[in-house]
Amino acid sequence: MLEVSSFFYYMWNAWCEEECVIAFQSASCGWRHIWNKWGEACERAGGAIGAAERLFAELSADNQELLVKRALELYEGRSKKY
Repeated sequence: MLEVSSFFYYMWNAWCEEECVIAFQSASCGWRHIWNKWGEACERAGGAIGAAERLFAELSADNQELLVKRALELYEGRSKKY
């Protein structure tokens, strides 16, 4: 449950292009590919609401892990760590 709430708080409050660079710096596909996927998810969702779920569903398991890892670095449940 902690991972789920941390993920959503991260996506609602911190997700941006700079965070994409940080979260996916080690991704084999590159952060720009993920950022483009985010834009596509926003278009299909009609805005940012619902886009986080779409993005997550389209990521590989390795990239899902990178995104959740970054969310947990910044949020512990509802509490910001920084």
